[in-house]
Amino acid sequence: MRIAHPRHAVRTLAVGLVLPLAAARAQWRVVETPASAGRQAEVTAMVRERSDSLADDAEAIALVVRCRSRQLDAFLTTRDELESDLAADVRVRVDSDSVRPIDTRWQATRAGTGAFIPSSDLRELIQRRLLRPVPELRISAVTQRRGRVTWTFAATGFEPALGALREACPGEQRGALALPRR
Repeated sequence: MRIAHPRHAVRTLAVGLVLPLAAARAQWRVVETPASAGRQAEVTAMVRERSDSLADDAEAIALVVRCRSRQLDAFLTTRDELESDLAADVRVRVDSDSVRPIDTRWQATRAGTGAFIPSSDLRELIQRRLLRPVPELRISAVTQRRGRVTWTFAATGFEPALGALREACPGEQRGALALPRR
């Protein structure tokens, strides 16, 4: 997964306190690429899987929420090929403390080592999981080599990414990126 083009000035905001390396990787990181040469601004918010020991972000197991060309999308990246059906749907379970788990289908990436979150699930993920006071988010799916795998991500700390994403995707300010009702 490539997060930013090297020719563009990129502003990275690490969300969290100074923590040990493993804990620091589990914090949300925001990368903002400003608009230039006819390209619109891009904002990517990423959190690595808590136990991912690989140092390279390009190969990270991560949950990514991004706004590119004023379109909001989100996806899961893994290093394992995910099991999918003929329509390239991956069966996924999303679970977090104090919120009922949901079973859904996400669209597999071309390489099969990740899955895009459908827009219908994206609002629920952001509103009920990332902007609520739940400490972690668990996503599980079946992989080709290891069977059912559960990845654990930090759910807290997404709020600072919200402002940057809302600015880059103004059409989502009343949608997936709306401030949750308290």
